[in-house]
Amino acid sequence: MLPQTLPPRHLGRRWVARLLDWLLVLVLTSPLWALALGHVKHSAALSAASVADDSVLGVFSARWDDAGDSAAAGLSEVWGDVTLSVVAVMVAQVLAVALYDFVAHAWFGRTVGKVVTSLSVVSVDGTRRVRPARALARSVLTVLLPGAGWVALLVGALRLDVVWVLVGVVLLAVSFIECLALRGPSCWHDRRTRTVVQPVDWAAKVNAVRNSNAWSLAQGTTSRVLDRGRSLRDRFGTGGPPR
Repeated sequence: MLPQTLPPRHLGRRWVARLLDWLLVLVLTSPLWALALGHVKHSAALSAASVADDSVLGVFSARWDDAGDSAAAGLSEVWGDVTLSVVAVMVAQVLAVALYDFVAHAWFGRTVGKVVTSLSVVSVDGTRRVRPARALARSVLTVLLPGAGWVALLVGALRLDVVWVLVGVVLLAVSFIECLALRGPSCWHDRRTRTVVQPVDWAAKVNAVRNSNAWSLAQGTTSRVLDRGRSLRDRFGTGGPPR
């Protein structure tokens, strides 16, 4: 009987953390869609004015084919602007997520999503901080790869291009498979970047704080303040200082 392959540790929590990180950055960068909408409206207004002028000239000159061609060209131009604006915003958002992911892992070892799910990323050599090169490699594999897949899929849908759709599907499939390309309880990008995702042991952190010199000093200060208060109370009594 062949041994069963263990799933990656905390896979569900890792997916939740990734979803939270994406939602956070997408919400923060959502004003970009307002800028894109304004650009599309401006382009559509200019195109409509140009088509109207060409149509009027076509009617007066009895050149109906030219008027129809002008309208089709104007519609195609507007749709091209829509596609370009949508793709530009999506690319900007994917790059923003990648930058956020890189900075968070390189400087803090965890993102907001991992804080919520009590996870952290550390190097396999035991160092607490992930090296920038490894953090960058993680961001490329876990953010840019699926992000490029979604962008390609959207481009294919907007342009009705099967090739772009297939490219997007392949990139998304590779991104999904690499996280499930198991060899023991870790994903492929963990092994490739020599990092480990581990749960945060809050009990150990609390014990470390309690055993620290700062905690002992704080406890001693509290005890001294209480002792001083009791001595003053015993000296002056409950009725206040003597007159």
